[in-house]
Amino acid sequence: MKNLFDLTKEELAAQIVEQGGKKFNAVQIFNWIYKNRVTSFSVMSNLSKLLRPRLEAEFELSFLNILKVQKSKNEDAVKYLFELADGKKIESVLMLQPYGNTLCVSTQVGCAYGCFMCATGKMGLSRNLLPGEIVGQLLTVEKERGVKVQNIVFMGMGEPLANYENLKKSIDIFSDSDGININQRRITVSTCGIIPGIKRLIDDKLRVRLSISLHSTFDKVRDKIVPVNKKYNIAALLNSLKEYCSSTKLELTIEYVLIEDMNDDISEVENLIVLIRKYNLDAKVNIIPVNSVGGLTFRNEERINLWQKKLENAKIISTVRIERGADILAACGQLAGEV
Repeated sequence: MKNLFDLTKEELAAQIVEQGGKKFNAVQIFNWIYKNRVTSFSVMSNLSKLLRPRLEAEFELSFLNILKVQKSKNEDAVKYLFELADGKKIESVLMLQPYGNTLCVSTQVGCAYGCFMCATGKMGLSRNLLPGEIVGQLLTVEKERGVKVQNIVFMGMGEPLANYENLKKSIDIFSDSDGININQRRITVSTCGIIPGIKRLIDDKLRVRLSISLHSTFDKVRDKIVPVNKKYNIAALLNSLKEYCSSTKLELTIEYVLIEDMNDDISEVENLIVLIRKYNLDAKVNIIPVNSVGGLTFRNEERINLWQKKLENAKIISTVRIERGADILAACGQLAGEV
């Protein structure tokens, strides 16, 4: 059977017509499933009695199988370990926040890009997630926890732009006004710097926010931290980000995980300021103290404060990420799909 969560409204409409229904039935079904959260076609009273059993025979609503749920000690983060239909495992993190709950979703089983400080990257890539497996993370979490998710960040396992088609479909489903209806400005896509994917976001006119894992402004350093830099270097990446800012009129987030004696020198932040101005980027900087992955640690408050002061003096907004869920390995770079 087909997983209905894999289909955009337009794709569903095309398949319903094949079943003898009408295109507008897709809107009705999206309303029932994503707004009213029913789990059976039989209760969809505004569909014809002939169509309902045909849909029941053709489609299923594939919620994910929860293997494990872990709560942080502050109860502001909940990590979910899911088992997929083929036995593969992924993780998602629900962050409970006063200004709206955020779900950190995965887009791949593992990751091929091998960033220095990322546990997922050490797994290698197993496969891409299907749209329904991405959307299913939100639907399963909301069903289990009994909460509403207002924000989505594609910062879980995998490189979102390396699974572009399924990423785009999931964004279409998340943001469809007849369904889940999350404004695209409340959706953030994080990337290590896949330039063709950034260009596709621009060309497809998606109104999602972009977060770039930069971590260094010097190619020799970034080559070690983010190996994809050897293919898409900093100058090329910044040119694509300049185009993104110009085309979308949206603010960009630059992520900087500070790693002691590797990228925490003051020359880094000084060069970052120069490049933000040179490329005319509308950007804020998110400083991230590195989490425990393979023995890495960094909690030099004096250095972090100095970075923030430099950025403040340059009139560039910066934040230091509050790491929710580090005690349950649910913070930045710690997801690994382990039982």
